[in-house]
Amino acid sequence: MPLAAPPIAMNTPRVASPARVGEHTASGVERAYFASAIGVVLTVGALWGVIILLRMALNGSFTSVDVQEVNAHGHAQIFGWVGLFVMGFAYRMLPALAGRELPWKKAAQFGWVVMLGGIILRSGLQPFVVAHPALLGLAQLGSVLEIAAIITFSIQISWLLRGSTPHINPGSVWMLRAAVVFFAFQAIFSAAYFQLTALATDRGLLLWLISHFQPPLRDVQIHGFALLMVLGISSILLPRWFAIRMLPVRGGRIVAVVLVAAVIAEIVGFLLMRLVGYRWASIWGVGSLALLGSSIWIITKSRVLSSHPVISRSSKFIRGAHIWLLISLGMLVLLPVWQFFILPHLAPGSHAVEIGFSHAYYGAIRHAITVGFVSLMIMGMSSRFMEWTRRAESLPADPLILPFLLVNSGCCLRVVFQTVTDIDPFAFRIAGVSGLLELAGIGLWAVWMLKAMKISALPLQTSLDLSILEQDKDVQF
Repeated sequence: MPLAAPPIAMNTPRVASPARVGEHTASGVERAYFASAIGVVLTVGALWGVIILLRMALNGSFTSVDVQEVNAHGHAQIFGWVGLFVMGFAYRMLPALAGRELPWKKAAQFGWVVMLGGIILRSGLQPFVVAHPALLGLAQLGSVLEIAAIITFSIQISWLLRGSTPHINPGSVWMLRAAVVFFAFQAIFSAAYFQLTALATDRGLLLWLISHFQPPLRDVQIHGFALLMVLGISSILLPRWFAIRMLPVRGGRIVAVVLVAAVIAEIVGFLLMRLVGYRWASIWGVGSLALLGSSIWIITKSRVLSSHPVISRSSKFIRGAHIWLLISLGMLVLLPVWQFFILPHLAPGSHAVEIGFSHAYYGAIRHAITVGFVSLMIMGMSSRFMEWTRRAESLPADPLILPFLLVNSGCCLRVVFQTVTDIDPFAFRIAGVSGLLELAGIGLWAVWMLKAMKISALPLQTSLDLSILEQDKDVQF
C-alpha cells in the first residue's frame, strides 16, 4: 500500500533538536513488549473473554461466571494488552521526544520479564484462589511483580518528563504525568481489591466489595490510566504522523487539568454515593460530563475525525477509535437516564430495575471504551509506528480493512445487544457471538504486526527527525 512521506511540520522550528536522537532510547525494546501484549490478548485476553461471554450467553446472565474468573480476564486485558503496549511504546518513543536519556535503560528490558511474569501468575492463578487458598500467595506474588515493574516504569517516565520538554505540548506532558501516577495507583488498588475479594467467604461481603470498589477500580484503570495515557501520547504523535492540528498550548493545559479532575470526581463521587448516599451522585455526574466535554474539545480542536493529509492504513483505526470514545462517554453521561427513566418504562420487572443497577448497560459502556477506543488506538498507533520505522515497500501489503471491520462489527454487536439484554434475554445469543468477530479481527491484525516487527527497523533519528517536528509553542489554533 503506497504511503505518503512523513509530514512536514506546520511551523518553522525555533530550537534545534538534540543530535543522535536514537541514543536516548532503549532501542528495540518495544518488540518484546508488543509481541507479549499480542500473546496475552490472543490467549487469556480476547480468547478467554470470548469463552466467558459465550458461557454467559448460554446461561442468559452476565453474573453467571465466577467474579474471580471474570476479573482475571479483565486483569490480563488491562495489564497485559494495554499495559505492555503502553510500556513498550513509551520506552521507545518518549525519550526521543523529550530529548533526554532514558534512565536505567536495562530496567526497560528487565521490567518486561518482571511484568510478564507477574501477569502470568496473577491472571493464571486468580480464578482458582477461592477453591485453593494456598494459591493466593503465588497470585499476589504476581501482583507484587507487576507493581515493581509499573512503579519503575512510572519513575522513569516521570523523570523523562520533568521540567521543560520543548518538543511536547505542556498539556500532553501533564496528561502523561497523571497517567503514570494512575497506572501505579491502579496496580496497588487492584492487588488490595483482589486480596479482599479472595478472602471474602461471606457472599454478602463479597457483593458489598464488588458493588462499592470494582467500579472505582475500573475508573482508575480505564479513564485514569488508559484514557489519559492514550490521549497524552496521541496528542503528541498524531499531528506529526498525520499532519493534523496540534492542541492549543493554553487550552491543552486546561483540558489536562479538567480530565484529571474529572477522573478524581468520578471516583470520589461514586464512593461517596455508595458509602454515604445518592445525594453525592452529582459529583460523579459532573466528572462524567467533564470527561465527555474534554474529549469533544480535543477531537474538535485536533480535527482528528477529518480527512488526514497523510495516507496510512492506520487512519481508519484512529478515527474509529475516537468515535467509540464519544459513544462510551455519551453512554456514561446517560447512565442515570437509562437506569431510572428508560429501563423502568421498557422492562419494569427486570432484575436491573429491582436492584437499581444495570450490569448490562454498565458493561456496554466499558466495552465501548476498552475495545472501541483503547484497542483500536493500539492497533492504529502501532501499525503507524511500523510504517514510520520501516521502509514502506518492505511492509506486508495488507491495508488492514478486514481487521478494522471485524473489530468494529463485534464491538457494535456487543455494545448494542448487551444493553438490550436488560429488556430481552434473546439478545444474549447475539452478544455472545460478538467476541468471535473481535478476536478474529485482532488476530488478523496481529499477524500483520508480527510480520512487520520481523523487518529491521530504521534508526530512530532517521524515522523521528525532531528538527522538522518541533512546533512553535506560541502558535494557537
